[in-house]
Formats: sequence, C-alpha cells, structure tokens
Amino acid sequence: MAEEAAIPRGDAPPPHMPSGPFARVIGAMNAVGTLWIIGLMVLINADIFGRSFLHRPIAGVPELVAFSIVGIVFLQLAHTLRSGSMTRSDVLLNVLERRAPRARFILLAVFHAVGGMLLLLVAWKYAPSVAAAWQHPERNFMGNPGFFTIVQWPLFALVFLGIAATAIQFFLLAWGDVRSARRIAR
Repeated sequence: MAEEAAIPRGDAPPPHMPSGPFARVIGAMNAVGTLWIIGLMVLINADIFGRSFLHRPIAGVPELVAFSIVGIVFLQLAHTLRSGSMTRSDVLLNVLERRAPRARFILLAVFHAVGGMLLLLVAWKYAPSVAAAWQHPERNFMGNPGFFTIVQWPLFALVFLGIAATAIQFFLLAWGDVRSARRIAR
C-alpha cells in the first residue's frame, strides 16, 4: 500500500521531483511569462483603443506580439513539463500504471532521456544563431526599417534559455523515473 503512494497519478507533479533552486528558476521564468502575457494584453488593448478612438495606432504592435508569443512559450516550456501539463497520450501509461508500474517508469525514463537529448541537440544547433544575432544586431531585427524595428537577440536568447531549461527538466524527470523504478523493484 505504501508503494502505491509513490506512483504519480494524473497530471500532478511527480513526487520524486524535489523543489530546489532549479524549480525556483523555472517557476520564476513561468511567472515572467505570465506577467508578459498581461503586459501584452494591455498593449493590444491600448493599440485597439488608439486605433478606434484616437486614430493613432501604437507602432510595432504586430511585431511585438509575434516576438512575445515565441518568448512566452519558451519561458514557460520547462515549467509546463515539470508540472505534468505537456500534451501526451496516456493510454499506454495508464495500462502500465495498473499492470506493470516499474515498466511504466522505465518507459517514462526513456521518453524523458530522449526528450532531453533532443533538446540538447536543438540547443547545440541553435547556439550559433544566438551568437550571430548578438554579434550583428543590425542584420537580425524584426519590423520595418524607418517605422519600427526590434532586435532579435533577446528573443533568441530567451528561446535558447527555454530550450536549455527544458532539456535539464527532461533529464531531471528521467532521473526521477529511474529512481522510482528502482524503488518499486525492491
């Protein structure tokens, strides 16, 4: 009976995930993303008000929205994974949970390790783009020159940060799954 309590159910964060400094970092990233959403909503509404009533739209709102959506997604990605809110099909995992809980954790460990390795590969291939955007901001911008432009290196850096944090989170989940599988085997 005590072993059943160790098996995570549903979308709750796994009990083997300690809440340490990394959890606080990705929690802060998630909070920044949430505040960014609120700021974006204010900006969009101000633009609509300016267009409709003052006949003066705010310059660059479409570019800022496009920039923001990508930034927000990558800021919140690691926390989404940690909280168990990533979209996935749980049919096989639910069957394994009842019939072979150890096999379920082994399958999850493989899935999480492969996810971490894939994101490390993405980060490795993406790093030169981040460096180029940082070194040559005059060539890496969004918008219309003379009207509104925004440099892309901050967005590229946020995407890289989100990819790296999510890779780390995948590996932490894989390690926790391996530990849970060992605990069930005893």
